[in-house]
Amino acid sequence: MKKNILVLVCLVTLVVLPNLVLADCVDIGGFTSFSVTWGNTVTLYSMDKPFVKFDVQGGIDPTSKLQLIKGYVCDGDEVLVDGFKSTILNVNSSMD
Repeated sequence: MKKNILVLVCLVTLVVLPNLVLADCVDIGGFTSFSVTWGNTVTLYSMDKPFVKFDVQGGIDPTSKLQLIKGYVCDGDEVLVDGFKSTILNVNSSMD
């Protein structure tokens, strides 16, 4: 019985830890504008310089109203798009 519990704990750790380690988190509180590409990829700009790119679940138009729920976000957090919650996916703060 103890062996089964230990195996289960190891499997859960292997599944959960990579997602936590690989998830990119970034402060998006200072954006001044955004652009949309491919229908769901958002690039946030600060003073005409891109600093964050992420995907939203569903679609977003260039004319949509984008509202932050939190100023610091990670993969899986939410943002309001035209008043509806959308999940943030693939946050990338390195804009090389």
